[in-house]
Amino acid sequence: MAFDLEQAYLDLVQTAIGGGLCNPPDLPFSKQELLRARALTRRVRSIFAPEVRALKKNQLALSEPALTTLRGLLLDFQAEDVARLLRINSPVGHTLLGQEALTSLRNCARQAIWLRVPGDFMECGTWRGGACILLRAIQNALGVGSRRRTWVADSFQGLPQPDQLVDAVLHAYLKETGSFSVSLEEVRQNFARYGLLDEGVCFLPGWFADTLPSWQGQLALLRLDGDWYESTYTALEHLYDKVSWGGFIIIDDYNPVIGAYAAVNDFRAARSITDPLVQVDHQIHFWRKLPPHI
Repeated sequence: MAFDLEQAYLDLVQTAIGGGLCNPPDLPFSKQELLRARALTRRVRSIFAPEVRALKKNQLALSEPALTTLRGLLLDFQAEDVARLLRINSPVGHTLLGQEALTSLRNCARQAIWLRVPGDFMECGTWRGGACILLRAIQNALGVGSRRRTWVADSFQGLPQPDQLVDAVLHAYLKETGSFSVSLEEVRQNFARYGLLDEGVCFLPGWFADTLPSWQGQLALLRLDGDWYESTYTALEHLYDKVSWGGFIIIDDYNPVIGAYAAVNDFRAARSITDPLVQVDHQIHFWRKLPPHI
């Protein structure tokens, strides 16, 4: 069998951004980690004390998935669960996506290029930049790096304060960890480590509501990882029409636990979108933007 240099290169990048080249062992939680986790749990439960009382009395009018999630966050979270959240910043990888999700992203990007779907690639919500690093590697490996750009949209200062209750409780935990507050300079450095910080990588720093309405361009692939309802709906509202026919819309958090799920459903219903959703793993889904039937 002939050696496939392109595949070997992309396999290496995919493994590296996931931390597979130097992933540390999953060590037991220390006493200090567990003490910090318990203190955080007490703070969050005090912030949402009225909701805790309403949950105990079954007085919250929410969907069953949302109620189940809230019970877990506000009533049942153990110190180990919170300590796991506090460790999110510790992995050496540049993405939290698993290899199955990265392979799916890679396949979508390759199809967009092979089928000559017009436009650039964009990710809204990038963390350390890993998914975008892979997208840029694919563009360059397939010889279209000079014609297609990779757009990296993020606040680079963490997640915004959400309006919906489940999102707000999750945000209270995650804000404490600082897990998703990665600076623009750190993301740029991560691109540079892979030799991929070139003129085809473009950054959109700021809240989506401020940066996306004025963005002008065309997209072949749009990946959304804004977590909350408002962030996801805002991105779809301002970018969906800029996705070319045949392009891919990838949703990182299509799971009834948090607001992105409802945002996608509401947007698809409002726009009468019936293109089938393809499930990648327990939370990631995507669909192709198909032209209307004549």
